[in-house]
Amino acid sequence: MEISVVIASKDRPELLGALLSTLRPQVEELEGRGEIVVVDDGSSPPYDAATFPGVTFLRTSGIGPARARNYGVQQSTGAVILFTDDDVTVHEGWVSAARGFLDANPSFAGVTGDTTSPPFSAIYEHSVEDHDGGSFLTCNVAYRREAFVAVGGFDRLFPHAAHEDRDVAWRIQKEVGPVGFEPAMRVTHPGRPFSAKQWRRRGVIAIDDWLVLARHPERKASRRPLRWAPLTGAAHRWRSIGRDTGAFRSPRKFRRWAWVAGGQLAVNAWTVWSKWRFLNDRDSRAVPGLRFPGWRIAYVGPSPHPQAGGAPGVAGLLLEQMLQRGHSIDVFVVASKEDDDPYGLGEREGLNYIVERSNFAFEKWYSRNPVTKMMTSQLYAARGRQRLAKRLRALHRATPYDFIYQFSAMESVGVPRNIDIPVIMHPSVHAQGERTWFDREYAAGVSSQSALKHLIVSRWLQLRSVRQARDARRATGILAISRNFSDAIVRDYGVSAERVRVVPNCINVDEVTVGPGGSDVLVVGRLAVRKGLEVVADVTHRWKSERIESEEAIRFQVIGNHSLWSDYRDTVARCDAAVTNVVGHKSRSEVFDALQNGLALLQLSRYEPFGLTVAESLAAGVPVIVTPFVGASEEVSPAVSYVVPVGDGESKVVVAHIRRLASLSAADRSALATQCRSEAERLFRPAVVADQLETALRELLN
Repeated sequence: MEISVVIASKDRPELLGALLSTLRPQVEELEGRGEIVVVDDGSSPPYDAATFPGVTFLRTSGIGPARARNYGVQQSTGAVILFTDDDVTVHEGWVSAARGFLDANPSFAGVTGDTTSPPFSAIYEHSVEDHDGGSFLTCNVAYRREAFVAVGGFDRLFPHAAHEDRDVAWRIQKEVGPVGFEPAMRVTHPGRPFSAKQWRRRGVIAIDDWLVLARHPERKASRRPLRWAPLTGAAHRWRSIGRDTGAFRSPRKFRRWAWVAGGQLAVNAWTVWSKWRFLNDRDSRAVPGLRFPGWRIAYVGPSPHPQAGGAPGVAGLLLEQMLQRGHSIDVFVVASKEDDDPYGLGEREGLNYIVERSNFAFEKWYSRNPVTKMMTSQLYAARGRQRLAKRLRALHRATPYDFIYQFSAMESVGVPRNIDIPVIMHPSVHAQGERTWFDREYAAGVSSQSALKHLIVSRWLQLRSVRQARDARRATGILAISRNFSDAIVRDYGVSAERVRVVPNCINVDEVTVGPGGSDVLVVGRLAVRKGLEVVADVTHRWKSERIESEEAIRFQVIGNHSLWSDYRDTVARCDAAVTNVVGHKSRSEVFDALQNGLALLQLSRYEPFGLTVAESLAAGVPVIVTPFVGASEEVSPAVSYVVPVGDGESKVVVAHIRRLASLSAADRSALATQCRSEAERLFRPAVVADQLETALRELLN
């Protein structure tokens, strides 16, 4: 039986050296069937590995003892994992006692030993003792690797050095098998001096108390409600400490006891009073550190759903990938009465939902007009995100997040202020870009909406632009979905280019299949500002006037509807009716069917940060005709993506591309469809984009 001893240490090289001097000979007695794995968890200065010979030496950035131990286990090889700490002394025969117990008791998942402490005063020093094995202290416990791995190791939700040891033992006992007690496994834990300030801070461990008691209610000894159990337990403990140390008989000791106990109880009481409302309904399921060793992410954005369209669909696909790669995610979303199920990713290990309900509803006095509907829906959502921000702050202080992943929107409503946490934006669009084209097209007469509506919407977009620019400059980093969009953010919002990376959108490529093709030229998307719909109208007229008899079958199919604040149906109505079919809104499946029977997709936008329809069209085997501003086409091969210069003669170039595609033989069309599909696979698969996402995040967070 091979044995690995795993030790997490930080800023205590002398104590570690003393421990290894007694531990190393015991491991050497195993004659090559044992190892010592030391994890330097962000010491400053870092440990010099050369001073600790005979051990496997690892480093982390300061991720906490539980995560550091999980990392040590991942890098170890033994069938049995022994845990101990750098501030203890292991007695002779400690390793062999653990090994002997597990050899003799094959049905046991682990074993713990006798932990003792020399006499110490609990008001001046900290130490631990366990003489019957009920505490499962990580300074003196061993588990079979298969049992430890089966429960996923130490839980990531315990940020402090408290309860993570009991929790993993209790989960092993519930799910795998018993953990025994071997008195010959002896460890001495000397008392360590502490300052009153250090001990006061431990009052926040009430948060850990709530979690462990909610997860293991059978272990709750107090009859008090869960909220008050940490405070009453701490009060009883300090009363016992005062009695046992003689603090009530000595003025000097009493002052120390009152200062230490009073400070910790005050912090504990404040935590119980102020944090409970944010934490009482948090998910108590474990986030196993071995299965989720990566980032702990707070997602803020639309409800992610892998089967949805638009931003929610992209978010769902990316979060699925991040979960598969070992990152854990808390999803913070605002859902109105009109929304679909906000739990679109389903129940998954490592995933937790924090949902705030908005009171926004359709057909109310504030939502009957399209413009007021647009504005009030955003205001209701913003108010919901403000409430979510308070919960995010409390959860971050309970178990810190590595960063906030703000998806789709650029306004950081819902992101708490004044907390030390990186914010990474991954927006879909920016208000200044929309406003620029909204004003420009109105001035050019492309838009036929009223002057009052234009004024209201333009000022609304201007206000959003001011807020977005401020939030973008505050963000740790921004993930732009195309190079064009990256340039626009830098130019319009004054963001440093060094803090911007390009990470495109993705689609579920397998959801779209290559179809037989057809004779329809498709225009898919909003009938709204900056979509180049006036050029589409010109193209239909030019095609009607220039087409030859063999091209009679070609038709233009316009799929989509107007938005709440921008309505270009009048522009679409200018299309030549003899060759154009305006079909309005279609479901996603109907759009995919249309793409599979298409000849080409027209995406003539003037400002298009991405354009998911480009990716979907290529996945269906249909080439695209685009302007240089369509972000999704930036990396696509020119063999399947035809870029049309904007300006005079634009419609003429589009017609030439359509005519060339219409003239292809069946074999050439089939080969072109294969090329289109290959490009979609290469660029837009979720796994491909998730690779880029992880790379960009590492660069921005380092």
